[in-house]
Order: sequence, then structure tokens, then C-alpha cells
Amino acid sequence: MSATTARLSPAEEEAAVAFLLDLARALHLAYLPAPKVESLVKDAAKAWGLGMEVFTLQSLVTTEVVSGGRRRMDMERLPFNPHWNLRRTSQMLTLAHAVAAGQHGVPSARAELERIVHLPRAYPEWLVYAAYGVYSAAVAARVGGAWWEMVAAALIGVLAGVIHFGTLRSMRIDLQKSFLAAFLGALVAFGLTFVLPPFGIARALFGGATLLIPAMVVTLGSLELVSESVEAGLARLTYGLLRFLLLGVGIVAATRLWGVFAALPAQVETSPLPEPVVLAIVALGGVALTICMGGRQRELPWIVGAVMLAFGTQELTKLLVGGRGSPILAAFVLGVAGLLYARRPGRAATTIIMPGLLQLAPGFLGTQAVLALLQPGTSATPERFFDVLLVAAQLVMGLVFASLVGTSHVRSQAGRVPA
Repeated sequence: MSATTARLSPAEEEAAVAFLLDLARALHLAYLPAPKVESLVKDAAKAWGLGMEVFTLQSLVTTEVVSGGRRRMDMERLPFNPHWNLRRTSQMLTLAHAVAAGQHGVPSARAELERIVHLPRAYPEWLVYAAYGVYSAAVAARVGGAWWEMVAAALIGVLAGVIHFGTLRSMRIDLQKSFLAAFLGALVAFGLTFVLPPFGIARALFGGATLLIPAMVVTLGSLELVSESVEAGLARLTYGLLRFLLLGVGIVAATRLWGVFAALPAQVETSPLPEPVVLAIVALGGVALTICMGGRQRELPWIVGAVMLAFGTQELTKLLVGGRGSPILAAFVLGVAGLLYARRPGRAATTIIMPGLLQLAPGFLGTQAVLALLQPGTSATPERFFDVLLVAAQLVMGLVFASLVGTSHVRSQAGRVPA
């Protein structure tokens, strides 16, 4: 018998509400924006005959259930720091849609949720750490680094991976690990100047710490704002700003500590690698990023394609408008691609948007600006920091415009009356 045809008893209703709260928690941890989480949970409740209103923030989910003439309110705290696991995200989406379609009762849905939550990691830890190093090296090459910048970035990236995955068991150390990774990464970069030929510290450091830059937080926050989840979006964007600030504080602390014992290494300008080589390295970085995100083999071509799409679009805009190109256009193209990808069941737009956005994030400009401020004899102007904010704003607006186009298309499709 379908779940939609049976009236839930009080005990079953209690179990259903408990499941729906846990489902909201799991979807939140799967890096889905608040409007998506609320929609999926409401559809699942409707399949069981429950009228439910759902309200989510970055750290809270509240539900109101109407059953007959009764109303009940429930609330649950959410961990503030979700993390990437594309296999889990896909299966969570499949479960939510299956419940909404009446394919699960409460007991079977609960069993499936428990199975998904306790899925083992898709890859062993050593392989994830190695993937962090490979992707970090690819980022260093993408921002103009040469071979020695790639070597230094790979070493720092492995360290960042150890810090990131070593703290996943704790839900309260997300901000601290941003500081710790930047602090230790900067010290490692300075130390490598004694054993490696001269290299660009800023490019190596940015490459190594790039996966801890909260690009996804900014992405979700902007999507929530445009979807009228203002409270969730503002909280998430504020949290992303704190992450950015702690990365900067970590670099500042490392340079101050290093300066007590030795002079800061001079900044070195390097010649970038040839474009075909950079293109191949960026594609290899997309493969490594699939492992870092816990993606499955079938998602590998999509993630690599997202990386190449974002990189290629940005390079094309540089030819058209000069300078750093047009981040807003690149983000718009990326956002549209993500929305098209998400139209298939069990797929999330973040699978495309997040890898692509990492190719466009302005963190390298910020890294240069911080190091320039602390390096005697170098010039650091407020314009550098303004450039960081300007690029970030363009990325957000590009994603916002893409989301508006997608929303308008869905509404126009829904408004058509079949003949």
C-alpha cells in the first residue's frame, strides 16, 4: 500500500516527523541550499499525509506539522559546517524523491537513510591526501606558477588535506582549521625557500590552501538570497566571510612568527607554463578534484568538464575584454550548466558549480595582497583588496542571474496548459 493512501497513527506520525528532521539534517550536510532542503522535506511529508512547513537556517531547522485539527512544532540544531561527499548527496536526493513519490513508508525510509549516512568513504584517506596535493599543484599552474610553485603547492595541499579530513569528526572546528591550514601552510612555504630553487610563494600558498577557501559557502549563500531565503543566505555569507578572514589571519600570524627568527623570503616573479601544458594540468586537477569531493566514476567527466568550462570561459573573456576577463559572464555560464545538470533525478547543481567556481575564485588576489602588506619594500594598495571584493561580487551576481533564468524557465514551463 502506498504511503500516500494510509493515515498515520500518532506513533507513526511521531516517527515520521523524527525522520523528516533527520532528513533535513542529512540534506543540509550534503551541501544543498536551504530552499532545496525545505522543498524536499515538504514533498516527503506530503506523501505521508502531513501538511508541513519547514524553515532552515545554517544551524537550525524548524518544522510545523498540521495533522487533522492539531499543530505541532519541532526544532533541531544543525551542524554549521557541511562537507563534500557527492556519492552521499546523490543518494540523499534519490531517497527524498522516492519518499515523495510514495515508494517508502517510514520504517523503510528510516533504514535507507541510516544506510546512506553510514556509507564508507568512497576512497582511502591516503588517496584523498594525494588528490589534494595534485589539485593544489594544478591550481598553482593555473594562476601562473611554474614547476617549483607546483611542487611547493602540492606539499602544502597534502598538509591542508590532512587538516581538513582530520577535523571532519568534529563539528566545531571548521573555522579553526581555516586559520590552522593558512598558518602552517605559510610556514611550510617559507621553509621550502631553503630547500627549493626560488619560487613564487603567493602562487604556491594559494594553490595549497585553495580547497579550504569557502567558495561553496559563497555560492550557496548567493543562491539562498536569490531564492528569497534571506536569513539563511545572510548567515551563510557571513560565515564565508569569517572563513576568508581567518585564512588571512593565519597568513599574517605565520609571517609575524617567521619574522621574529628570520627575514621574510623575497617575492619571486615566475614565467607561466605554456598554455597547452596548463590546459592539460587543469584537466588533471579536475580528476583529482573528483576524488577530493567524494565523486563517483560516472561523475568524473562532469566534474572535469565543469573545471574546463569555467577555465575556458574565463580565458575566452580575457581575449574579448582584456585584463582578468569577465568573472560575471563565466559564473553565469557555469550556473546555467549546473542548473541544466540538476534537471536529472538524483543530481545536484553543486556538482557542476562548485568545481567550476573554484577556478574563478579571487583568493589568489587576496593572498598576493596580504603577503605584499607584510613584505618590506613592496607596495600593497587598497585597490588590491577592492579587486578581490569586486571579483567576488561578480561571481555572486553571475550565479544569481543564472538562477533567475532557471527559475523563469521553470515557471514558464509550469504555466503552459497542455492542448
